[in-house]
Amino acid sequence: MAGKLTRTLLNGLALGVGLGAASEARAFQSEVDATLDAQFYSLQSPYGSPLLQRRRYTQTLALNLYDIQADRRPLGPTLSFKSRLRLDADFGQRPEERNPDSSSYIPGLVEAPVDVMYAYLEGSRYLDGYLGFRLGRQYVVDSLGFWSFDGVEAMITTPAYLALEAYVGFEQRGGLPMLSTSRFEAGGVSRGDRSGLGFGQSPSFLQESKLAPAYGFALESSGVHFLHSRFTYRKVINRDAVLVSPFLDNGGGLTYALGDRTSSERLGYSLRADKSDLGAVLGSIVYDLYNRRVSQYNAGLDWFASDRAVIGAGVDYFLPTFDGDSIFNWFTHRGTTSGTLRADLAFSRQFELAASGGVRMFSTEGDPHSYLTSPDLNQSGRTFDYLGTFGGRYRFWDGSLALNTMAEAGEVGHRYGGDLTGRKQFDGGYYDTLAVLSLYDWEDALRPERSATSFSYVLGGAIAPNFLSFSRGRLGVEWEHTMNHLVGQRFRMLATLNFSVLR
Repeated sequence: MAGKLTRTLLNGLALGVGLGAASEARAFQSEVDATLDAQFYSLQSPYGSPLLQRRRYTQTLALNLYDIQADRRPLGPTLSFKSRLRLDADFGQRPEERNPDSSSYIPGLVEAPVDVMYAYLEGSRYLDGYLGFRLGRQYVVDSLGFWSFDGVEAMITTPAYLALEAYVGFEQRGGLPMLSTSRFEAGGVSRGDRSGLGFGQSPSFLQESKLAPAYGFALESSGVHFLHSRFTYRKVINRDAVLVSPFLDNGGGLTYALGDRTSSERLGYSLRADKSDLGAVLGSIVYDLYNRRVSQYNAGLDWFASDRAVIGAGVDYFLPTFDGDSIFNWFTHRGTTSGTLRADLAFSRQFELAASGGVRMFSTEGDPHSYLTSPDLNQSGRTFDYLGTFGGRYRFWDGSLALNTMAEAGEVGHRYGGDLTGRKQFDGGYYDTLAVLSLYDWEDALRPERSATSFSYVLGGAIAPNFLSFSRGRLGVEWEHTMNHLVGQRFRMLATLNFSVLR
């Protein structure tokens, strides 16, 4: 009997060790995150019609898996999977907005579009720590902007404080049957799914049926804590047909251009150097190879005057650029340059102030003061706006009170206003409340009838229960009411639900 019991215990121990080893070898962490935003609002056109009544439901669902590699070693290779799905439905759309035979038809409008925000397999510290990669739908964020593509990205970190990144794939675009969105395309061209549209209906809304190849690379500093530098290049190619003549010709046809051609091609560089007890220098520049012009640049200098005071100055330039197929490339457009001074003061952990002031310059083709009476394209002009902001925040143990104000004035009008926001928690954060008061005034000298003073208020509250020890959630509701003589009364209700599980 004792021998049998001993054998049973030994077998159980061996089985437990085996299961424990298997569990450890296959163990991975998972994280699930879900959000739901419901918006109900009514907007009346300044011209009286139409009246838009929207019922928007935006849901996201994320699944992240960590340490899914076969073995786990300290400082060894790691493998993870990250994904997020989004549903952005609007059940307040009018049927005529999706009817091609209606004058209210909006090409590309979908009642309940679904897109995969990102879904990629990520590896790091392969080849003795030098190689990392991503495979799938992913984001790239750098001086060229926020961009998404489907493909592969490889990152090599060298001992020479440099990292090389290269990627190739297809730009994420709307209209393709891949749960995608058009928000990452270069502007100026309307593309999507033309299913249900006849030949002559909305001809400027182009069919997107072919993938848009894209590739790029970047050289980035690595391992230098006081310096971050990144040089990057990216090119996207158009392959679908583009409409050359927006109107029917004498034979009732339309002219299209075919073949591979540049959609966008740009170079960018960014730099930030900082010293914790002195300050920071930062800047970036983007050159558009298609337009052969600098499309944007910025430079800034921050002085850490003390532990609680930062003084800074900056200059920023922006020139709108468009997809290579866009007709906007043929029209004159100029850039906008802004220069600002700013200060951030933290008197304590509870009380802080921030202020800024500057000037914004608009470049024009022709003299803006005489163009209406005697247009001369050989001249150029400039107009200036003067702008400033002031704000502060006071935090107390269970809430905060914040004030934000702004002013912008120039030769053709002004915008003045501010808002006061109060937040307070109850029962250790189990409940929270929100109240906002907003008052703005604007004037347009070119359209005096469009000048107005607008008042808004927002009231909201939320509950944040912890359903389980490894989960967290928040359910909130907000009511917004805006009024001015242009649009009368506008109402909006927002409900949010956030829920996360980590195991």
